[in-house]
Amino acid sequence: MDFNEKRQIALERFSALAESCGSANKAAELIGVSASVMSAIKSGSYKGNYDNVFNKIFAYFETKSAAQDTYSEVDYVPTSISQAVYEAIRSCQIKGGFTVATGDAGIGKTKAVRQFAKDYPNNCAVITINPCCKSTRAVLKLIASELGVSIERGMDDLWIAITQKLHDGMVIIVDEAQLLPYHSIETLRSFADYFDAKGQTMGVALVGNNGIREKIEGKSKEVYRQVNNRVWQRPFFKTKDVKPEDIALLFPLLEGQEKELTFLHKIAQTAEGIRGAVRLFANAFDNKRYDLSGLSAMAKAMRMNLSGLERL
Repeated sequence: MDFNEKRQIALERFSALAESCGSANKAAELIGVSASVMSAIKSGSYKGNYDNVFNKIFAYFETKSAAQDTYSEVDYVPTSISQAVYEAIRSCQIKGGFTVATGDAGIGKTKAVRQFAKDYPNNCAVITINPCCKSTRAVLKLIASELGVSIERGMDDLWIAITQKLHDGMVIIVDEAQLLPYHSIETLRSFADYFDAKGQTMGVALVGNNGIREKIEGKSKEVYRQVNNRVWQRPFFKTKDVKPEDIALLFPLLEGQEKELTFLHKIAQTAEGIRGAVRLFANAFDNKRYDLSGLSAMAKAMRMNLSGLERL
């Protein structure tokens, strides 16, 4: 089938996306269409509604084109906090057992997790807990999906299949771990113990906010004694730990602009965290006003708490 110029360009962009993603299936998943439908369209054998499919493709690439005109934050910066979380996970991978890395929201914990997964793709499994996926079975399914193990089996068979896919020297990283209930944490411990009994190492890194630390070390610590006995490191970070040099690394466009960097540093040390400082700068940059007055005006527009910053 012959396509008009707009549709032909869309197909070419889809092919380029598939090449960058590694497969047409992944590209189709990003756009929200079926890979088999895309294949049929290219071959001219598709019998469905072409307009519906191409409208989805157009919308996807238009959105991505618009996003290119906005501020793009640095993918990963080794700030003092993110690097400390990264190193704690690495130590856990090497030694086995547990690491519990906790801290305030928006200070770089998840960034460290994602970077570690990029650096050690063959030796780690990363799962993220959410309110709908925190039970023992849900945790097993998340790990299984990450490892390419079929989840259509009972919990006992699922646990065994996962242990057969895991190997010596790996680490399971659990982000948003504060949502985990007792039995899910004990199930994670069972993987570390299984490999330890064989003279091998399997690390489990629990990463989250202070809730996981309070759960394991607080009033219920006796219940978690088995986990506590296996913890190598317990780093805890606060927004107040964000350093001026961290901000300089995060915002290279502001090199030499000390007032702006100081303002963002103070923002990062509030409950807004580094994430809030980044979003503030991104909005100000897109507004083409990221000097001190522009940052201050945007902070007010975003309804950030500026208490204590009036003297800057």
